[in-house]
Amino acid sequence: MTSTHARPHATGASIGAMARIEARRLARNPFFVLATLVALAFNAVFVVIAPADDYPGDQLAWPVTSAFFIGLTSLVLLSRQTRSTEAAAEAMMAAPGSEADRTLALCLAALVPAAAATVVLAAQLVVSAAYGVAPQEWWFGTMSNVEVWAILIALGPVACLGGGLLGVLVGRWLRFPGASAVVVVLLVVVDMLAQYPVDTSHSIFRLWAVWSSFHSGTNTDGTSTLYAGNIYFYLLYLVTKTPVPVLAAFAAGLVALWRRRREPGAAFLLFMLLFWLVPIACFAVNSATRFSSSHRPSSGRDWRDAQAPI
Repeated sequence: MTSTHARPHATGASIGAMARIEARRLARNPFFVLATLVALAFNAVFVVIAPADDYPGDQLAWPVTSAFFIGLTSLVLLSRQTRSTEAAAEAMMAAPGSEADRTLALCLAALVPAAAATVVLAAQLVVSAAYGVAPQEWWFGTMSNVEVWAILIALGPVACLGGGLLGVLVGRWLRFPGASAVVVVLLVVVDMLAQYPVDTSHSIFRLWAVWSSFHSGTNTDGTSTLYAGNIYFYLLYLVTKTPVPVLAAFAAGLVALWRRRREPGAAFLLFMLLFWLVPIACFAVNSATRFSSSHRPSSGRDWRDAQAPI
């Protein structure tokens, strides 16, 4: 007679140990190191090649370097790490903890790209403090520092955290070869298409995307434009992970719950789902409470007096 025993769940200490192992694997990966250095290089290049009287421009657009290089690279690497961890567990038949425990450890490792993006953001702020800001950076004199911080954090560290978490999801759910590369391409294409409304009178319709710009860059006529949207609620929207891929999975789970609605557990979850209305409401408020604006800098102001949020 044979018997099987469920693998016990790992303790908090062992999950922490697994998370540190996965975090070190990611942080020491040559591709992750290279991606972080490339993102940092944009700050270094300005310092090296810029004239002494020049200003760093388009500050609110700089986080795209972290989101692109660190976030997308982390998506691919954590997807591969997730698959390799599962393969090792199947081979050894004695992996520490359950699949859920290993998944939690990998999710905690996604804090590594968020930390790397924070370092890049810190470098950007150091450059801004040292060189001042360009005349087009008028929001440093008109927006609160909290609004500027919210934009920089949402489009940099939070985006990179989301990239790592999406990589874990891809590694767990998608089994075909090259799945992470396909997801990266689709993510970039869909996100670029989602930015199309910025040039229309309905720029708020871009805000369902997982990364959405709030800044036009310097226009040809010397002005800059802030696009519509409440950055506070957009930041909450990203942090609660309600963009389209997660909402699609949520819809599928809702159908399964409804089919089992007479069971106590399913009935309780259906009740708790009312709380998911909060991030959906955030999207609605996000779409309705801010408007785009543009501004031509005044030639009479000394723009070195404008303060970056540091």
